[in-house]
Amino acid sequence: MSDSSEGPSKGNASPQTSRSIGRGRKAAPDVAFELWLERGLHKMYDDIASEPIPPELLELIERDRKKNSGSQ
Repeated sequence: MSDSSEGPSKGNASPQTSRSIGRGRKAAPDVAFELWLERGLHKMYDDIASEPIPPELLELIERDRKKNSGSQ
């Protein structure tokens, strides 16, 4: 009797089906959110990202590279 009661609850078809349906429903909002986020971030930060890197920062990076390459 325990075999027949365990069969349907442990069956592979139901959990896989519900998981795949759940993913399908969730995928569209995730894609829409990702698109909204990407566009918003580009709108806010593209001008800043296209600015030249200050020479002082480039100098610090170069010093750090030389320091780390010498210790290897």
